[in-house]
Amino acid sequence: MKDTIYISFLFRPTLLVFFVLIGISGAARADTWQPVTSPEQLQQIMSDTRMSATLKEGITATGQYNADGTGTVSAWGETFQRRWHINADNTLCIDYGKRQDCLKVEQHTTRDGLYRATNLATGASQEFSVQRQGEPLVLTSPAARQGSAAAPSADELAKSLANPNTPLATLNFKLQYRTFDGDLPGASDESGTSLLFQPAFPFPLDNGDTVFFRPAFPIQFDQSIFEGEAGFDSVSGLGDIAFDLAYGRTNKETGLVWAAGMIASLPTATEDELGFDRWTAGPELLVAKLSANAVLGALTTYQTDFAGSGDLDVSTFTVNAIAIFLPGGGWNVGTVPIMTYDEENSQWTVPVNLQVGKTVILGGRPWKFGVEVNYYVEQADAFGPEWMVGFNFGPVVDNIFAGWF
Repeated sequence: MKDTIYISFLFRPTLLVFFVLIGISGAARADTWQPVTSPEQLQQIMSDTRMSATLKEGITATGQYNADGTGTVSAWGETFQRRWHINADNTLCIDYGKRQDCLKVEQHTTRDGLYRATNLATGASQEFSVQRQGEPLVLTSPAARQGSAAAPSADELAKSLANPNTPLATLNFKLQYRTFDGDLPGASDESGTSLLFQPAFPFPLDNGDTVFFRPAFPIQFDQSIFEGEAGFDSVSGLGDIAFDLAYGRTNKETGLVWAAGMIASLPTATEDELGFDRWTAGPELLVAKLSANAVLGALTTYQTDFAGSGDLDVSTFTVNAIAIFLPGGGWNVGTVPIMTYDEENSQWTVPVNLQVGKTVILGGRPWKFGVEVNYYVEQADAFGPEWMVGFNFGPVVDNIFAGWF
């Protein structure tokens, strides 16, 4: 018989990394709780058990645990693997892959179906309620259960976010500062700042594949413009909005990831100097390989213009190489350079890229923070970027489009 566990969740940020379907306990009196000391009762709680908890308002995590010691946790549109076991000292331990948390479980003596789990390493306590077939689960003797296995850890979220085909919906911001160089007079004195907003909303399909739609909204601050004898001037505003639409698949057994689709841009620039005033479109192809601690792959795109009132022709080929190492603790380190070839001007723009990031859980919501540095070893001789330093950040959000397909 499957147990349906409903957990009232009040959370403290650091606990969500360790626990899932549990909330921080209120200041309950010590004499109202009795420890669960029977391994049989702990086994009963974790065998064929379904759990649910509210991570934030409107966001629910669910867990499914099996008698063989396996389980899964689903949150933010992604599913994470779990394993559990009961130690000889009658503590329940949850294995997250690279880390294990062990818990002491207690049952409330007067409130049916109410339990508390305490992390033996941190001392953090959490209360949760348990129901079976709509009724509170009451163990015959105070031997409670554990529901601390249901929220994804920062490690798991970091790995999912490193997957180019991640099913997690995110709101990504990239704040970038560039310095320039070149043969034009005063080129080395120029710099500029941009902010790229790129939300990502995957559409999960019933067969496990995903359709991706990712628009990108570039905002330029003091973009350098060469005015001939007058030297450099600067403009600010919105650039050309771009987007990609792709169909992707992740094979969780082999780690092979692929996606194919289209990329396009719209002539939305608020200043002529910030865009091409042309409509562009072209194909994109992603191939990558996921392992336990790394992601390797490449995203290639090609764009050409097909309409618009601008005078410039557009024919651009881009390779976004991906090499990310996941050392644990929610960290990621790697290189993700974006190399561009301008076919109209026979010009490559190639950076050496290094980035470091960390996934954390703040206020019940996963966030990814990162910094990157680019040094351009190939750019236009007359005027082009020399250095770029970026700060990237974004929350994981509820995917309001998840049920559309």
